[in-house]
Amino acid sequence: SVTEDILTGFKMHCRGWRSIYCMPKLPAFKGSAPINLSDRLNQVLRWALGSVEIFLSRHCPIWYGYGHLKWLERLAYINTIVYPLTSLPLIAYCTLPAICLLTGKFIMPSISLFASFFFISLFLAIFITGILEMRWSGVSIEEW
Repeated sequence: SVTEDILTGFKMHCRGWRSIYCMPKLPAFKGSAPINLSDRLNQVLRWALGSVEIFLSRHCPIWYGYGHLKWLERLAYINTIVYPLTSLPLIAYCTLPAICLLTGKFIMPSISLFASFFFISLFLAIFITGILEMRWSGVSIEEW
């Protein structure tokens, strides 16, 4: 797989290995980031194709390794491999408003009070998760 780090970590966790988050004072390894948009898009495309490759393989976290992974570990790996598929709703989210403005037709029904509370609670959960991850990792907003 192109995303061998995901597959390696997944198979290690399925075999009972434990992992920890290591953040030494002095960085042991320094990677290089893409320096232009073309390189960045190629990198993201490789990651997306590798994740979809894992999703379609026999090592898919949905059905591989039952009994060895905790529920949240499995959910994290599933989230990683289906993340590229979120681009499809994102494309619709970006193009539908323009289509509505150009055609003059509003295609979305009005939202109920319950649905608005659901959306607000979902937004707050995602926002709070991001804040907690920053606090747990010890990274400040300036460093982010």
